[in-house]
Amino acid sequence: MKEINQLALVDTIAMDQDDNRNFHFYFQVLNPPSIEARGSGPSRAAVYTYEVSAPAIGLITKKTEAVMSRKLYTSHMQVYVLSERSARNGVLSFVNLLENDPERRTNVYTIVTEEPVSTVMNSFTVLDRVPGRNIRLLLDWHAKNFGINKLPIRMKDIVAGIPFSRPTIIPIIQYTGERAASKADRLDDINATKENLRLVSGAVFIRAKMVGKINTEIKNLYYVFNGYAKRIDETVEVRNKRVDIEVTDIKIKRIWKTDKQLILRLNAKAGIINNEQNQRLNASNIKELEQAINSFFNEKGEDFFRFALKQNWDLLGIGDTRQGRKNWKEIKVQFDTHSKVTSLGNTITPYE
Repeated sequence: MKEINQLALVDTIAMDQDDNRNFHFYFQVLNPPSIEARGSGPSRAAVYTYEVSAPAIGLITKKTEAVMSRKLYTSHMQVYVLSERSARNGVLSFVNLLENDPERRTNVYTIVTEEPVSTVMNSFTVLDRVPGRNIRLLLDWHAKNFGINKLPIRMKDIVAGIPFSRPTIIPIIQYTGERAASKADRLDDINATKENLRLVSGAVFIRAKMVGKINTEIKNLYYVFNGYAKRIDETVEVRNKRVDIEVTDIKIKRIWKTDKQLILRLNAKAGIINNEQNQRLNASNIKELEQAINSFFNEKGEDFFRFALKQNWDLLGIGDTRQGRKNWKEIKVQFDTHSKVTSLGNTITPYE
């Protein structure tokens, strides 16, 4: 039996590894009285961050006993944070450490940070007093923007991807500040974008090791063309004018024309968010818009596949099929998009 006053409720764990291969772990522990005390009086820290270091990852838990008077309790973890250099060294040892303890979980969101881990783990966030919860909600909202409940960005997804050709994409988080916002009075600052965390791009993991980065556009297309995303916002041009669209009900179908030729068919509905055309939106114009959407995704798909070939990353998972096993780069991929504009808002013609 565990007494609550004997436990350190861990919300976030971060791992770093220096050039000498020494491990540095950060444990962010909840301060329940501060979370409950939302009334008047001075701000108090909602969490405390403990740092421990060891030459071997198996000694980390033992090291916490020297700085923490309570037993680590990790059953309600929000997120794992990996430094870029530790991610590039590989995370299998970290996963094995987690799996060897039945109280720890691998079905927890994972992110990579370009910033020093100490900066991320020693900074307060606004709106949500607990930084780990703030990151988890940010990732939840990121997933819902794609029309799905969960993205495959957990530690277990990295491990599950080891036998496969298709990489696992883990979000990269960036800290917008010159130094850590480690004081609780940070919560009184009205500028919420200063000294805060934001998602910026993606880390490519192959066999549980980070091998590179992709920008936000490539990351979004990865989710679309692999069938994860059900919706996405994009901008197309019709007669040299911008039209912002919401693409929904995305369905991906793979059709093997021959053993060497794959057709990736994308079917979707589209709605107009913003229309900068100076003309009446009629049936003919809607047809032009649909053609522009089809061309947009076909061209983006070709660019996406060329990028995958250049980087030698099987971003479409073709090597996991019978036809593409061991020779995915020799497969010719054709993108075939079919869109239908169905949602037009309150007016079909822009105001003049």
